Amino acid sequence: MNTVPSSVPVTASTHLLDKYMLPKVALTVITIASLVGTWLTMSTHGASAAGAVAVRWLHLIGYAVLTGGYMWMGLFVRPAEKPAQASYFARFVAASQARFRRIVQIALPVFLLAALFDVRRFGGWGVGWLIWPELALLVGIGLAAGRFAYGRTAADPFSLRGLARLTLALLLLDALVQAAFDVTLAQAGQALPLAVRWLHLAAFGLWFGAALWNIFIAVPAARSMVSIPVVVASSQQLERFRVVVRMILPTLIVTGLIQAYPYVGLNPSALLASTIGRLILVKIALIIVLVGVFITCPMWRACSPIAGMCKLDDLYTPGNQEARP
Repeated sequence: MNTVPSSVPVTASTHLLDKYMLPKVALTVITIASLVGTWLTMSTHGASAAGAVAVRWLHLIGYAVLTGGYMWMGLFVRPAEKPAQASYFARFVAASQARFRRIVQIALPVFLLAALFDVRRFGGWGVGWLIWPELALLVGIGLAAGRFAYGRTAADPFSLRGLARLTLALLLLDALVQAAFDVTLAQAGQALPLAVRWLHLAAFGLWFGAALWNIFIAVPAARSMVSIPVVVASSQQLERFRVVVRMILPTLIVTGLIQAYPYVGLNPSALLASTIGRLILVKIALIIVLVGVFITCPMWRACSPIAGMCKLDDLYTPGNQEARP
């Protein structure tokens, strides 16, 4: 922790399992669910071998890390409203962006390489002209995200929000093309399945990447410079994320159920009658766990060990003492 004055309580994790593990549990669950979902989708394409699934999953995980991260950077990060807090907000945002930059330096090459492999593979399977907009989008994403990841650090961290929004838009368009790949092969490119698949991929990417930001960027950056203005900044960003999640979670569930319907219908016994049905059952179970964590986390103030990040009122809770390792 640096020399910024602070009276903000910070709770150290002293047990192997404590309430501050809940966000990591949620991220782990959605990671496993994404792997199961990828396996399910690739099974419908007749490509359920481990290697084929792994490449597709790496593609989608890379996409999700970038999509949710750029959403946070472009939409949730905002300057301070009070002049006295401006320098603290700027330092916190700069520290967060530095951490995200290191993540993008790894996630971007993984995403691009896996995406190029998928372009070649899906092109061979007959998606036709869709490979061309996909290639164009990959170039755009590579340039936009690469400028942030490998370019000079901006003097004003808030000036990068426009670039982040552009990158986010390109990634969401890429999700549409990826959805078109899947729907072209599985459902002859029908419009409704395409919209459902796109919403599902978009919701997954936005949630996964933003959850990763909260755990591995926002909390460590705030802990490195704990002060009340920094807690205010991080709490405001987290609340914006919560608002989005309230829309993302129902979208993820509803679109997942719609996608499952053609394979199992409304017959529960069909879930056990085939490999696809069993995969759907596993994914449903994981989503139920995810919903439970989502409900429990804010109730327990478990989103951060820093008092006030989950709810600013916690800064004024009587008897809230700072605990150090």
